[in-house]
Amino acid sequence: MTRTRVVLLAACAAAFLAPAALACPKGYSYAGLYSPSRASGIAATISLLETPVAFGQTSHVASWVGVGGPGLGPNGADEWLQAGVATFGGSGGRLYYELARPGAPPQYQELASGIVPGTKVRVAVMELPYARDQWIVVSPAGMSGPFYLPRSHRAWAPIATAESYAETHRCNRYAYRFDGLQLARGDGTWRTMQRAETLQDPGWRVRRTGAAFSATAA
Repeated sequence: MTRTRVVLLAACAAAFLAPAALACPKGYSYAGLYSPSRASGIAATISLLETPVAFGQTSHVASWVGVGGPGLGPNGADEWLQAGVATFGGSGGRLYYELARPGAPPQYQELASGIVPGTKVRVAVMELPYARDQWIVVSPAGMSGPFYLPRSHRAWAPIATAESYAETHRCNRYAYRFDGLQLARGDGTWRTMQRAETLQDPGWRVRRTGAAFSATAA
């Protein structure tokens, strides 16, 4: 076998054994479930199935529940509230919430750190039943808010999702589990999230079982 052929086969084998190095697009990608109807909040128990790693100074991975989104506020403004677990670089999991209100940059607030695989974190975002457009975050760190989100009353279909932001084509490492998915009613009570649509960008795999799902690298 010629040296040229050996080098070529070795290169092909490396590409086959490490497809993730070639397959990941830059930017944001998501994998999760979203409600087909509007609700007053969402809750889930989130856990890490392995230690996440985000490659690059600005890259991150996260798992969260939330409402709203880019362009979904009044007059097309960005408006959202989400809560979950995020990892930047090779650091451990961090419990956080993120708030975006019209006319202001998003605010990231860390609530706890040191979240490791196997730890179960129950998080929820919900509109207060007695205060229209006022939202709170509920987590093991306690209650955060209320936050005023104009014109948000019964405006959004909640989502539970994993998220990856890659600054290069090198794939971040991630694997998350969401259990006990619930949607909030207007009176403050909760119901199981039985109907849901799947969000699955390239590079992700979603496996759903009842009111739970996993989001892992494809």
